[in-house]
Amino acid sequence: MVEAFKNLQENDNGTVTDSEEDLQWPIKDSRKELGKWLNWDEANAYVKACNEQKYLGHDDWRLPTKSEVRSLLKNEQAYRVIFLKQTKKPARSVANYQAGGETSFWTNETRFDSYAWKCYFPGAREICVEQSVSTTGSSVRMVRDA
Repeated sequence: MVEAFKNLQENDNGTVTDSEEDLQWPIKDSRKELGKWLNWDEANAYVKACNEQKYLGHDDWRLPTKSEVRSLLKNEQAYRVIFLKQTKKPARSVANYQAGGETSFWTNETRFDSYAWKCYFPGAREICVEQSVSTTGSSVRMVRDA
């Protein structure tokens, strides 16, 4: 196993376990599963539906915290290889989100009752936006305690 990937273990059930953070992540995000971007309300509905259906055998999925997303994205190379199945960084293209262009993941953290935080890949930078805004590039990367 490559040193940079030592804390991330790909499981046989469509998940990755982060032994350093004691978390489990699905390999596919909501964009890969549904083929569309989600706003805040849709993100929460997606998590609820996944739990009702026992997605990947579990019913305790949730939106991650900002720090959990940051910990997942801190090693861009590991994220690209494990979650995006890319061996190298692709050329950037506005229309090429699926191939590693910028995307963001909703977190469970809110502000002023109508704003929510999301964290961007690559770079792990954060932004707070209105929950009702449907922005291109926003999806759900669910997590559960391992």
